[in-house]
Amino acid sequence: MPIVRLLFALLTTLTACTGCATGFSTGVHRESADRAFRGMWVTRWDYITRDDVREIMDNCERLGVTDVIWQVRGQADAYYPSPLEPWGEHIFRDPNNPGADPSPTPEQLRRGPGYDPLALAVSEAHARGMRLHAWVNVMPLWKGTTPPADPAHPWRTRPDLRLKDSGGQDQPLSDHYVILNPALDDSHDHIVAVMDDITSRYNVDGLHLDYIRFVSELHEEGKLYPGDAATIALFESQTGEIFTRTEDGMKQYRAWVRDRITTLVRRIHDEVIMQRPGRLLTAAVWRRPDLAQDYLQDAERWLRQGLIDLAMPMIYTDKDEQFRDDVSAWLAAAGSQRARIVPGIGSYKHPSGEQTLRQIGASPSKDRHVLFAYSTYFESRAPDLDRSEIGRRLRAAHRDPLLRNRRP
Repeated sequence: MPIVRLLFALLTTLTACTGCATGFSTGVHRESADRAFRGMWVTRWDYITRDDVREIMDNCERLGVTDVIWQVRGQADAYYPSPLEPWGEHIFRDPNNPGADPSPTPEQLRRGPGYDPLALAVSEAHARGMRLHAWVNVMPLWKGTTPPADPAHPWRTRPDLRLKDSGGQDQPLSDHYVILNPALDDSHDHIVAVMDDITSRYNVDGLHLDYIRFVSELHEEGKLYPGDAATIALFESQTGEIFTRTEDGMKQYRAWVRDRITTLVRRIHDEVIMQRPGRLLTAAVWRRPDLAQDYLQDAERWLRQGLIDLAMPMIYTDKDEQFRDDVSAWLAAAGSQRARIVPGIGSYKHPSGEQTLRQIGASPSKDRHVLFAYSTYFESRAPDLDRSEIGRRLRAAHRDPLLRNRRP
């Protein structure tokens, strides 16, 4: 074994042990419908240093969080030492100026930040009696008009994974996410390998899937994605139908792409989660099931077929009536699996924590919800955080009502 690979193997063994030092296991795979799940989404922008990780865990514990949804992958990058994807560039921001764009040197990209954020997050969460779920953006490949700096990034090394139009042209870089082709086996293989690597080396309590859908925020009018010859040929071989751009043909094609995304979810469930009892598979989904279908996210099916343990609809609204209506729509769609609906509450949209408490009260259980997001309540390294006195007061207005109503 070459010396570089030998050193990497030693490093990954040590970091995995660090994550297991205060091991925590739920004991069973299937989620209990009555256990508390008071979640907090913590983004990859919220932390830079070791002290950031520890402070985040202290604050989550203060707020009564039981489950930390910790982002470890944003755009085919990693916020932990990965053999498959390079370090996320945002971990190299200046802690004293977190709003500035990162400009990591090749040496920094090779060496990393000097610690393993995921291993530390796992051990710190478990030491406080909280569960930690590795939050993964599934489809995004990159965001921004400038290509990734690291030559090892999959956008550079795996052009075969890029989404292409009917002329074979790559989805152009922009200020929105460009994504991998969700229909291809090669894309699925890469994602499953990333998930397997995380769960094999870290004692995380679950995987949390985000952007597990067709991402099409900035597609050019009239362009077909995915429209490349390889994807069309796969569609025709799997369905036995000839591809056409008629209304019926496009409905059939979109349904097939939707099913391919479900195939990916099934593979993550079967090949990763079911191999490690005690881990949960959860997914952030659109706020209503009909909207989820519009984005080829068949989360109703995932629930009914037991492919995910929990669906977390992102019901981000300051309108309480809409919140209740969206929750009701998901409960109706879930049928006998309604206990697996854990509403995602967009507290950042609320004027204060009082409205957040109202929406928690309108959830099926006051002890089962997820809050978006950490920087709404606490100081953070998030680049867009309002660090003025007004911003600090607003965070206190969100935080203090929840602290007063903290549940044990």
